Amino acid sequence: MADNLRKDSFHHKYIAKLEVLVNGIVETSDVIGAIFGQLEGLLGPELELKELQRTGKIGRINIRMRREGDRSRGIVELYSGLDKVRTALLAAAMETVDKVGPYPAKFRLMRILDDREERRNDVAKRAAEILRKWSVEREDNFRKLIEFVQRESAKSNFILYGGEELPAARGVEDAEEIIVVEGRADVMNLLKYGYDNVIAMGGAVEKVPKSLIKLISEKEAIAFVDGDRGGEMVLRTLLEQTDIDYVARAPEGKVVEEMTAKEVRRTLSSAVPVDDVRRELGISPPKEEAPVITTQKKIAEGDERLARIPEMFREHYSKIKGTDKVLLIDDNLHIIKEILVGDLLDELNSLKEVRYIVYDRIITQRIVDKSYEVGVRAIVGGLAKNIVRRPTGIAIYTVQ
Repeated sequence: MADNLRKDSFHHKYIAKLEVLVNGIVETSDVIGAIFGQLEGLLGPELELKELQRTGKIGRINIRMRREGDRSRGIVELYSGLDKVRTALLAAAMETVDKVGPYPAKFRLMRILDDREERRNDVAKRAAEILRKWSVEREDNFRKLIEFVQRESAKSNFILYGGEELPAARGVEDAEEIIVVEGRADVMNLLKYGYDNVIAMGGAVEKVPKSLIKLISEKEAIAFVDGDRGGEMVLRTLLEQTDIDYVARAPEGKVVEEMTAKEVRRTLSSAVPVDDVRRELGISPPKEEAPVITTQKKIAEGDERLARIPEMFREHYSKIKGTDKVLLIDDNLHIIKEILVGDLLDELNSLKEVRYIVYDRIITQRIVDKSYEVGVRAIVGGLAKNIVRRPTGIAIYTVQ
């Protein structure tokens, strides 16, 4: 049944909601009449309903009724501008109404709502919304500030290297390991993320600049190329003309200059040995005059490399040297399992008793993080690359 009266526009503080049950079929006007009739004079002239309405201290009483078989049930809403005590008195008085028309009736207070509390909740929700928007704007401004500083820092660390004036980072000459990319934009992007050991081919595709060939021959070098046809062409040139050590390829369709810091870090940590790529592409290493090395010298060099790792791991390392095998070792230096490098992360998730890892491949940040997480105490590998976080409690040893 439709509301018999609309909510008044006066300013109210509280809303008293009562349920009414009448043992007969009645209209809303019958309920209104019963309330006014039975409350008249009950609370004295100060709380006379008609006078309170006339002076604007209460609003008009809203009633919604519905028929339930041979009975009527509804909700009564009293909008009050009075204080808490007087509002409570009116609600209690309305509960005394026991008859509507000729039928017995029962009024029961459901609750009294504080309209100001509702408004405060709305204000609080709106304030939270404003704060969220404000925080997003501040974060966006801060992000832009960081990006600006990164760009300016990248510019200050940018140099032109060698006689060919190749785009490069300022630290490329002093770094033990360099990253070789295709062009200037690639250098600037990696500089922005803190890599100061980057150098570009400078647009060369068919011939590697002499100064770059020399630099690659003196350092550990990673070729970091785009994941497209152009990147493959540059990679082939590097493989044919230089002794690059590792290869990192951007995901298919991605170019280095547009990669995020996370994508760059993930791709570099997944760099593969150059021999694997040569076999994949069928490219032989550049020909060079092989130096004559005596057996004694080879043995001495091998001993020197092994001397870089603790004696307790040397025998284990000798077993897997030059292979893709990984030894997972327990507290007592017993081999738990021998696996392949590609299965290392998965095995660490399932073998919680591993305390030492020995293999002859690259130690990456991802492997260090996972090892620390499962309680590994030491990692022995061929080479560590791009390790920016070394958790306390885990040792890292390499033969190079």
